[in-house]
Amino acid sequence: MKNLLIILAAGALTVMACKSVEQYRAPIEALTAEWSKTGEMVMNTTSQLENANTFLGGMVDSFKIDSTKKWSSNALAGMNEAKTAFMAQVQGLSGLVTEVNDFKSKWQTMTADVDALSTGLKNVKLEGDVMAKINDLKANSATAISQCESWNKNIMGAQATAVKAWDMFKQALTAK
Repeated sequence: MKNLLIILAAGALTVMACKSVEQYRAPIEALTAEWSKTGEMVMNTTSQLENANTFLGGMVDSFKIDSTKKWSSNALAGMNEAKTAFMAQVQGLSGLVTEVNDFKSKWQTMTADVDALSTGLKNVKLEGDVMAKINDLKANSATAISQCESWNKNIMGAQATAVKAWDMFKQALTAK
């Protein structure tokens, strides 16, 4: 009789545990899907930034002024202005690289939290304030989306400004 009571109690606890975990299934699955899409956006933004930084960094050496030629003061001023504008964009992207890499580290930590929720759901073992964790991660996903949009605009703007500076430099080179 004791064994039967123990088995029934264990069964009841298992059913209750499954039922309490089941209430989080839809929110965790939605979070996981959203997180995956946002993670792809974060990685794409990171790649875009790295490519832009590499491209512009490779152009830095192109901004050399031949000191053996006689340049007019207007041409020199134009070349220096263009080089300064270009370098400002390169420095801006370098700062953005640091910011994005810091965010990417935080993102990886939060991804482990999302994975832990998914694993907990599969293993029927969720601990702590699950809904608060889900809501926090959803808010971080929304923040990541807006950050990526902002970073992408900054990257595109820096590239466009750098190309204009390069064009100004080439024009000044021909002005002599």
